Amino acid sequence: MGKIHDGNGWFIKVQANEHPPIHAHVLHPDGKATVTLDGEVVNTGVPRAVLAAARDWIVAHADIVEAEWLRMNNPRRR
Repeated sequence: MGKIHDGNGWFIKVQANEHPPIHAHVLHPDGKATVTLDGEVVNTGVPRAVLAAARDWIVAHADIVEAEWLRMNNPRRR
């Protein structure tokens, strides 16, 4: 698991063996969400304030999310 950001009681990670589009997972004690690089929320189960903060971080740091996603999901490595 590639943890890329630690929020206040929540964090953002990128996982291996994933499917396009490039996305990150937001994990919170109350649930989880999936957010794409352009900020589209694919599914959610976290409080709205957490989702808003995580979404803003993912969009602002799309280069970091993309680099980690490509590193962990490089099809040539499989």
